[in-house]
Amino acid sequence: MKLVAPLNLNFLLKCFFLAFVLCFTDCLAKGDLTRQKPLEVEILFKGKVGESHFYDPSVLKFETGKLYKLKLINTSDSKHYFSSHGFTNSIFTRKIQIVKNKKKIAEIKGKINEVEVFPGNTIEWWFVPIKTGEFNDLYCGIKDKKTGVSHSEMGMMGTIIIE
Repeated sequence: MKLVAPLNLNFLLKCFFLAFVLCFTDCLAKGDLTRQKPLEVEILFKGKVGESHFYDPSVLKFETGKLYKLKLINTSDSKHYFSSHGFTNSIFTRKIQIVKNKKKIAEIKGKINEVEVFPGNTIEWWFVPIKTGEFNDLYCGIKDKKTGVSHSEMGMMGTIIIE
């Protein structure tokens, strides 16, 4: 009969502790959203009163767990909404910054459902997607001053995909 030496309990505890620490610190480094550099995405609000209104691009893609800075830039002659309930219910908004003449003039925090951007202005929406989905409900509900038709009926609609 062959005898097996008993395992050193002290050695096993040290190995377990080391494995735990290595795993735990690696998880923290990947999951610390406060240390992420934001991924910048721009969407332009374009169009002309009485003619057309649209988002450029009209399809936006994001990934869960990443920090984004979505720049909503209104280059048109009309105010526009950025409305998507599917999107706003699938993200955590860290903040929205209002930018005027390339200077930040205000910051808004908390749950946001819709934003309005006036001509020649920019809003920076900082958020982290937390739920996947494809949302075909991006639209602008403002009515055109000449035609009386909503901007979405004139083409200002889009899709947001969160993977």
